[in-house]
Amino acid sequence: MNPSVSSATNIDLRISKELTPSQKRNLLFNISLPLELLIQDFDSNWWPLISNVWTGFNSKKKANGDSSHTYTYRLTKHNQSSTRKEGIPSNKRRKIKIRPSHLCFAKIKVQKFVAEGKVCVECFENLPDHTHFLEESDKVKRPQAIRNLVEQEAIKNYRPPAILNAVKEYAAETMDLKSSVKELRLKEVTNIKYKVRGTLDVHLIGSSEREKNIQESIFFLEQQKYQVESYMISNKFTHGFVFIHQKQIENLEKYGWLTLIDSTHKTNQYDYRLFTLYIRNRYSCWDVGAHFFVSNEDSDTIAEALKIIRQFAPHWKPRYFLQDQSNVEANSIKLAFPGLKNGKQECDSIFCTVHLVRTWMSKIYDVKTRQKMIQAMYKWTRIGCEAFIQEAINECPVPTIKQYIKRYYVKNNHQWALWVRCYRRELPWSKYTKTHDHNIKQPCTLIESIIY
Repeated sequence: MNPSVSSATNIDLRISKELTPSQKRNLLFNISLPLELLIQDFDSNWWPLISNVWTGFNSKKKANGDSSHTYTYRLTKHNQSSTRKEGIPSNKRRKIKIRPSHLCFAKIKVQKFVAEGKVCVECFENLPDHTHFLEESDKVKRPQAIRNLVEQEAIKNYRPPAILNAVKEYAAETMDLKSSVKELRLKEVTNIKYKVRGTLDVHLIGSSEREKNIQESIFFLEQQKYQVESYMISNKFTHGFVFIHQKQIENLEKYGWLTLIDSTHKTNQYDYRLFTLYIRNRYSCWDVGAHFFVSNEDSDTIAEALKIIRQFAPHWKPRYFLQDQSNVEANSIKLAFPGLKNGKQECDSIFCTVHLVRTWMSKIYDVKTRQKMIQAMYKWTRIGCEAFIQEAINECPVPTIKQYIKRYYVKNNHQWALWVRCYRRELPWSKYTKTHDHNIKQPCTLIESIIY
């Protein structure tokens, strides 16, 4: 028998069963005297209760299987955090909580003796006890015992709110772990269930084989009388498929002079992007013109889909595309509709003002400069618009914002400023409103309401 084991306080199975989980946690939190336990009992009934307090520091393993592990307090912090950079507006700062340094230096040493089947837990080199309460650790992370309870309920496929209530009730009343479980949140329960069972709509995903799943989708669409065509870009190893209904072809050819293009992410397990083309019908409401999936959001792959749609709808001749401020979409439109230089109708891209202002809120974070740019956007004359842009540049106190405006908004104001659309009264300001004559939000189709 190792001397360190023989001199420790022995806790056999009988005593271990008499102790409550809360008492076990307290014994392993502040270790005044070495504790001796059976390996199986320690791994199953003791350590999961306190796993959120300690984190591995170093370990050693001998040839005979014996091991020694040193654990430090999870919130131990030796160095002080760096200070924030100066000159950054408060609305641009990340909201973080800085832990104070030199808060606690407690460590424990866990030795496992395989031949004896025992574990010895002791304070490491007589370091001081914790300078805080056990509840501080529970606020940061939940012990493995609580997570195991959540996993057991998640296997039964209950809803996260029901799992949360059941675990809190059981842990508080049966296991005497009320202080440990009170910090458990619904978001954490949802994440644990996702790892155990996958998404709640896993039954809608389909086959796990991608090619088989795509073929089944194409077969379903053809049964619904959609025209479907798949394609592949060999030099980029990307692919996709286009699907369009006959009624959508008619709308696209009749009203497609102004076409909205928009993408939706995370609609499937393969991370294919769903692109949708919209047109404004005779009621001035957005209606679906076509759909296509692409494996990668690059210009060549999107352009090929637009060319296929043009083959399905040969009389579709778009004059304007309303899009987000995306270079990929803009380049794909140029590739699919090259314009007058190739003997085709000119096709221009215009930006959605709603998305543009959202971009400015993060990129042009100086309020006065952003207000000047918004005034430039809503100016009804080109000369007035350009004057406001120049004022914004001249009066901006931040050099990086000045460079940003010069690079992205000086030469292309015909794409985002409304002086162009004021003289073409049929053009909308954004995806969400009717023409500027009617400053109200119009009723949208079912698909648009789902996307937005």
